[in-house]
Amino acid sequence: MSQSRAEARKSISRDRTAHFVGILVAAFVVAIVVIVFGLAVAKGHSVTAAETRILADIAASRTATLVDVSLALDWLFSPTIALIIAVVAAVIIYVVTRRWSTTIHFMLLVLGTWLSSEVVKIIVHRPRPTAALADTLVPNPDPDSYPSGHICFAIGLGFAIAMVIAKSRVRTIVGVLAVLLALVTAASRVYLGIHYPTDAIASLVFAAAAFVAIEAIWRRYSGRIFRLAP
Repeated sequence: MSQSRAEARKSISRDRTAHFVGILVAAFVVAIVVIVFGLAVAKGHSVTAAETRILADIAASRTATLVDVSLALDWLFSPTIALIIAVVAAVIIYVVTRRWSTTIHFMLLVLGTWLSSEVVKIIVHRPRPTAALADTLVPNPDPDSYPSGHICFAIGLGFAIAMVIAKSRVRTIVGVLAVLLALVTAASRVYLGIHYPTDAIASLVFAAAAFVAIEAIWRRYSGRIFRLAP
């Protein structure tokens, strides 16, 4: 009986390991595809020209209300404010849960999803759309366009909160709001002419893959780490 239980545990362990490796491989493949696609569109003048025409059409039909909403998101998820939001949210989570593991889990998901996109941005180095397409009120010190840090932060923040309250009754509502936050942020970046449409799409895909990979690593190793912690 004990031998059969041992074999069953080994089988479960193998299945979990295979599942974990599969997730990481899939996330890695997605990241590579996003990078390769980014390098292609960064050099693809015909793609950039087509997207520039789309942005020009959008710029010609902007409304004051949507510009204000987009500018608010631009400020809210700018690097400095985004970092403040992440830290404040982490403090609130610790105060409510009194668990360092939950707080660290949250911060890893948010910062990992966000900062990993900055690595891709450096690799691809796609110039932003021409300044004439962007609202003059938008500060734009970063010349790199692909992917969008704002979008990746929005995904990391929204879904990290959803993971923290995964056992709560409002988890479905928070999950829907997280999806809406990501999509609205993506639309706002294109609406202001700060990012090309392919930048926004790649950001959504990459951030989702990065988030899933980080969550898989957490689930795989966090139990061992915190069992060793005093």
